[in-house]
Amino acid sequence: MAEDRLSWYRLEVAGRAATFGAGGDGPPVVFLHGWALGSRAYKRAVRRLMRRGCRVYAPSMPGFGGTADLDGPSVSIADYAAWVDAFMEVVGISEPALVVGHSFGGGVAIKLAQAHPRRVGYLVLLNSVGVVAERPIWEWAMGLCGELLPTRHGIETMRAMRDDFVANLVRNPLGLIRAGELARRADLRDELEELRDRGLPVLALMTTGDGVIPRHAFEALCNAVGTEGRTVPGRHSWLLADADSFDEVLANVVEVRVARHRSALAPSRAAAIMQALRATKVPRRVVNDLLGRASPLWLMSAPPPVLAGDLVLCHPTFRPGEVRAVARPIEGPGAVRLTVVAADRRGLLADTAGVLASHGLSITEASAMTWAEPGLALHALSVANADDLDSEAWDRLGDDLHAIATADEKSRPAFTPSGRPIVTVDGASIDQTLVRVTANDQIGLLWAICQWLADHSISIDALHASTENGLAQDVFLVTGAFDPNELEAHLAAGPATRPPRTVLKVPT
Repeated sequence: MAEDRLSWYRLEVAGRAATFGAGGDGPPVVFLHGWALGSRAYKRAVRRLMRRGCRVYAPSMPGFGGTADLDGPSVSIADYAAWVDAFMEVVGISEPALVVGHSFGGGVAIKLAQAHPRRVGYLVLLNSVGVVAERPIWEWAMGLCGELLPTRHGIETMRAMRDDFVANLVRNPLGLIRAGELARRADLRDELEELRDRGLPVLALMTTGDGVIPRHAFEALCNAVGTEGRTVPGRHSWLLADADSFDEVLANVVEVRVARHRSALAPSRAAAIMQALRATKVPRRVVNDLLGRASPLWLMSAPPPVLAGDLVLCHPTFRPGEVRAVARPIEGPGAVRLTVVAADRRGLLADTAGVLASHGLSITEASAMTWAEPGLALHALSVANADDLDSEAWDRLGDDLHAIATADEKSRPAFTPSGRPIVTVDGASIDQTLVRVTANDQIGLLWAICQWLADHSISIDALHASTENGLAQDVFLVTGAFDPNELEAHLAAGPATRPPRTVLKVPT
């Protein structure tokens, strides 16, 4: 389940106090903040990364956000990068991370990747310093002040920056000035060229209204690192004011890393499920066949004992038209996990979700897996309000679930779209596509998505869906081509809420 809970910690790095935020589960992401701020100012952006299935670490760098400043009368960006390296060692990051750096944090990220290559597997530079802009300091100050003009985004930026900036100014004004001069004079072209020669994948983004980093400096940075820069709307601190746009822009690169992370962990997860099934009557050959063909998306969707309990329903061999369904209580008031197994067909998952929605049940989490051989589908859906059903209602629900294999009239619950959804896609292979739908949670949402896919001849091969704080995050592995903008419009409230857009394709 993609977590949204961001926690704050204190520890020691190189013998000195440090603070950082961390949360989520998945491939590691290190988020490095901009000048004069700390990690708390970016908490909305950090949470978006967590929701996409990442384990995010957001340290406040030395001299900011309650972290002790670096020793010595003079420091360099290399010293900050060495500190981040030490931080990653202390918190136990053992694999190359996706490192995101904004503004001053981008300069530190560049040096980290160059001087400590084992730490960085992918580099994202957002409005990053790195090439000397040859501007007087008063122009930099004017650019920063422009971020706080009393527009809607300016007000949102001010709110995000306020606590960190004021605290840093009071605690360490000289440190702010020193770091500001480092950012203004940073010339990392040699480091960028080394990263280019090394072949490190880099995504560099600039905003159309950036008054801090000149356009020519951004273009020089992109030329040095050998990447095509991308431009998005906004000011220098755009991700503070518009975390949704930040989430949308990074969706592609994050989804790729999450998918690879799941693939790497899938064998050990399959072994754990196999171990849990040894005490059951399911033959070893059946277990090996099902787990050998299972998608990493499904294997990582729930703890091994839970998935093992679902797989038990897949044996013995099904009779024609047979549907097996079982309800098990799970943690939470009135929470039940409903597992349904039947012969696979297009639209089966939509029908399962439609039955639950027609009975007024809210789906909080779901996983699904289909096997082309032996033509089997497994759907497990957790509902939170099952205690609203009496025994007769449970009997009717069971009858409706068992009827989905043969009923001509399918459940089509009432569904009125609510809010603005976001649909992102990534080609996971030649034939399959990874699709993520982020939308306001409501009864019938999963049915509406699955039914639309079925109506457009799209087969759902695997699913992992979750809900956190009223926001649904549904990830599908599908076969077949479609226009994500059409699905987005189908799920939107009223007319299209924004023009069709193209999801950024970035180096992987």
